[in-house]
Amino acid sequence: MKIGIIVHSQTGHTLLVGERLREKLQSDGHEVRLMRMQNLEKEEAKNPTDVQLDSLPETKGYDALIFGAWVQGFTLCPGFIKYAEQLPDLGQASVSCFLTQQFRYKWMGGNRAMSKMTTSLETKGAVVKSTAIINWSHKKREQQIEELAERFTRQYKA
Repeated sequence: MKIGIIVHSQTGHTLLVGERLREKLQSDGHEVRLMRMQNLEKEEAKNPTDVQLDSLPETKGYDALIFGAWVQGFTLCPGFIKYAEQLPDLGQASVSCFLTQQFRYKWMGGNRAMSKMTTSLETKGAVVKSTAIINWSHKKREQQIEELAERFTRQYKA
């Protein structure tokens, strides 16, 4: 299966999760491409109109898509919001989503950000199959990443 992983990552945390997921999917025999985008300037911009992205990763040509982003100010980072607004119709594409957040608990912005992320993708025609939130300062962060990789990979088994 050909899978695209598209992440918005500034500090590298979200990218690291994407890399671990890519490794797991590739070890199961999938063809995986990981694409990173980030803000060119104004890294801490609070409004999507203030964000300029370094790239707009393509979504065509994949059997499945996985999107990753991060929580900023208790909501979805504006860079991903801007990217999602510019997406073409995803035509019922099966997608999974993950977020990284600094706080230990999902209710500290993660749940709200995930709701915004899934809604923005569903508005473009995507069918969201799985979601996960990685709490970066939680003592079980590594376990959360492993569980995300296992759960997301399991849905692509034949």
